[in-house]
Amino acid sequence: MKQAICVLLAVITALCIFAGCQKKIYFDEDEYNSAVSESKSVEDESLSEQESEIVADKANLEGELGKSEKNKKLVVKLVYGDHMEYVAIYFKKNVFSYIMTYKYFDSESYYEMVKGYGDDGSDKLVETDDQLRCLVYKSTDRSKADYDFYYNLYSRRDPEICTIIE
Repeated sequence: MKQAICVLLAVITALCIFAGCQKKIYFDEDEYNSAVSESKSVEDESLSEQESEIVADKANLEGELGKSEKNKKLVVKLVYGDHMEYVAIYFKKNVFSYIMTYKYFDSESYYEMVKGYGDDGSDKLVETDDQLRCLVYKSTDRSKADYDFYYNLYSRRDPEICTIIE
């Protein structure tokens, strides 16, 4: 008798779980199209909110970094097809000290792939933000050149991609 009750309870539990996991089935084409449209609208709204946050964060970062200061800090904006970078190169007594690189990615999949790599050579991954699709790297292992060397290096790059913020 106890075994029969246990088996019956197991069957009822399995049926309840199975019934609760079912996706909604639409028999009416208009109802289905409406549900798909509503789902897409909610998804688009959340994506546009995320994109707005990313744009705001980029503007905030650019304000925090400020402008390049001769012999102290060089701020560069690099725009590629699939991501954008802010590079801030800091100098101590006009000699390279360290670089901070902030990378913002256009797509979630590319962001996740690059994030999975971790450090980028001598650039150490110091911060990640999944919501903003941003990775922050710090490097102290670069040429101990002066401000003018780095300024000339970036000023020779394609102006469609590279902008020195002055």
